[in-house]
Amino acid sequence: MTPDWSIKCLVPDLPAPEDILPYLRTMHDNRWYSNFGPLVNRFERDIAAFLTETDGRPLHAVAVSSATAALDLMLRAADLPEGAHILLPAVTFPATILTVMNAGYTPVIADVDPVTWDLTPAIATAITASMPIAAVMPVAPFGYGLDIAGWQGFRGDTGLPVFFDAAAVLGQQPVSADMPMAFSLHATKPFGVGEGGLMVTGDADHAARIRRIANFGFDQGVIVEPGGNSKMAEYFAGVALAQMDRWPGLLSRRRALYQFYEKTLAGHGLGDMLRRRPGGVVPATLPLDTRGRARDLMAAFTARGIQHRQWYLPPLHRHPAFADCMRAAETLPVSDRLNDSLVGVPFHGFLTETDIMTVCDTVRTVCA
Repeated sequence: MTPDWSIKCLVPDLPAPEDILPYLRTMHDNRWYSNFGPLVNRFERDIAAFLTETDGRPLHAVAVSSATAALDLMLRAADLPEGAHILLPAVTFPATILTVMNAGYTPVIADVDPVTWDLTPAIATAITASMPIAAVMPVAPFGYGLDIAGWQGFRGDTGLPVFFDAAAVLGQQPVSADMPMAFSLHATKPFGVGEGGLMVTGDADHAARIRRIANFGFDQGVIVEPGGNSKMAEYFAGVALAQMDRWPGLLSRRRALYQFYEKTLAGHGLGDMLRRRPGGVVPATLPLDTRGRARDLMAAFTARGIQHRQWYLPPLHRHPAFADCMRAAETLPVSDRLNDSLVGVPFHGFLTETDIMTVCDTVRTVCA
């Protein structure tokens, strides 16, 4: 029986019908509903201009049907050798490793940093010095953002391609034109449209090939390479354009709620349970590090009707489907510790300060 949650963990914050209606009317007037329509083209242009490129170079955005499709297309268009070893973190959503496997490459699961909970350039440098790795796929865990400067240095030092899974951090993550990046537009993401994905690169040829593969491999009416159907429909592009209109207000509300969490937890002496926020990024989900008390805190939350999640856990190597995948080390101690320690607390734009105080008071009773 599903518990009756009095405080929801995550509530999508999408445009209201009246916000979307002007774009739907445009779609209807155009009688164009899919296949690279005007709204998709506009969204791709607007989002490329909206994103910040680290060196001020132009970007090319390709809107597709999901973030998983964006990752898959990004890898398929990379022309790595069949079976190439791709390094990725143990703490991530399974789509990261599934796209590597489905593209015909070999995933290599790495441990994550104990402070940032992600695969860092330093970790990747140590691993690539001791085993053959063809490419690296870092992940922006929980929407906290990526160390772009560090990864630019890694790419320059090693010559290895880097492909970013930045699913949950659209709107706050700087982009490097030299390293393709995939974003999610799923309803659960801060920049949600319902369903959809985005691949961003500075390479116009790479973007054109991804767009071609997403359309069955068609070029001038003939199939020039195997592809599939991963195009974004006009309806979702309309929602995305409406979401862009309201993004500043949406982000401001989330920032205020995060700061109230920071203040309240600090008042209980529990501020160190939050991960450091580089550049003031507001994460997509809000995990707390309970230092091994995850099960106790989740039981207390359930008793008080507070919905919770363990985002990106268990780590990949604990999923039966990936148990036999190659690992960068025999043990992954940080990822295993996080499995027993991280708990995702309610965090969305519809919370009240009273809700947050209730959550933090529950955390205090268990973890103080």
